[in-house]
Amino acid sequence: MTSVYQYRIEKDRLAVSIRLKTGENVHGFIFVQPSVYRHLGREEPVDVFNSPAPFIPLITDGGDTFLVSKDQIVEAWPVDDVEADELRRASACSVVLEITLVDGAVRTGAVLLEMPAGRARPLDFLNHHTDRFLTLFADDAIHLVNMRCIERVRPLD
Repeated sequence: MTSVYQYRIEKDRLAVSIRLKTGENVHGFIFVQPSVYRHLGREEPVDVFNSPAPFIPLITDGGDTFLVSKDQIVEAWPVDDVEADELRRASACSVVLEITLVDGAVRTGAVLLEMPAGRARPLDFLNHHTDRFLTLFADDAIHLVNMRCIERVRPLD
């Protein structure tokens, strides 16, 4: 009988911190594939967090493995700024937002309004954003913010 673990897909580890709805911060590593079909290059954290799978494997700094429900993740950071993001940021309209989360935390940063011409308002973007996590380009890091954990948004531009 062949072991199910005999066939493994090679993955890279990326350092990430997540904050759960309980307020707990967990520091560890997620796994990304060296290449994906959706875009050139390796799988990025935003791909992992926005995939349809409801759980994400996370190895803590202490070596424990957790399968974390994405619904319980408020935000994840720091997300590496990749060259593709720099190109997207240079070509897309962006707006600076102040985002208040359900636990009272406030995050400020830019989001890319990748919307059709004439619909590049923050309201249109937020109402049509279908991914679970929003990419926020803050001064300290790139954050992935769970859309279901946003209490309110204030445009600053």
